[in-house]
Amino acid sequence: MKWWMDKRLAKRIVAGDREACETFVRRHYAPVYRLLVRLCRDASLAEDMSQETFAAAWSNIDTYAGASSLATWLHRIAYRKFLDWRRARSWPAADGDIHEVVCRGASPVEAAMLEEESRILRQTLDRLPAAERDVLVLHYMQGLSYREMARVLDEPSGTVKWRTSRALNNLRDQLKGQVDEIEESTAGTSGRTTSHCQTIATATGSIGT
Repeated sequence: MKWWMDKRLAKRIVAGDREACETFVRRHYAPVYRLLVRLCRDASLAEDMSQETFAAAWSNIDTYAGASSLATWLHRIAYRKFLDWRRARSWPAADGDIHEVVCRGASPVEAAMLEEESRILRQTLDRLPAAERDVLVLHYMQGLSYREMARVLDEPSGTVKWRTSRALNNLRDQLKGQVDEIEESTAGTSGRTTSHCQTIATATGSIGT
């Protein structure tokens, strides 16, 4: 959607247009909720923060100037809500939705191997510095461009791109030794074993789903 259309929608909301308000929620609630549930891994908490995000958006919609899309503007508000929560509370246990994505359509043996890989991926993500994990979620899971991430994180696009590349390399480095152990332990259990490169691609590729 063109940003000028977002600006027009915001003006209609300020004017009290009920249809515009409904359109705003219908278009943007699900992506905001997905971002928050992927960051905090708690559906109930993500729902609460989503509602807080939209409450803040309603209160400040008159300040929206169209410098970015409404989606990016909302992601920034949601991400700040998440940061506030993270500063005040401990990190939750890893549940995630990676297992369901990775194992879909696999044979029983492949699913068992991929399940173990997705478990390791979740654990490895949790061991990354919080700032690195956040950029991976924003870019690979939410699909934000570097330009959109720059607005959410309030950083230059080049810095965000560098941070994302460093985070992905760090994730791959940490996964490497653990994946080698999986290949050794599963060798001979099926007609073929997943090569190291394929395994890394499966694990890191699932982030972007």
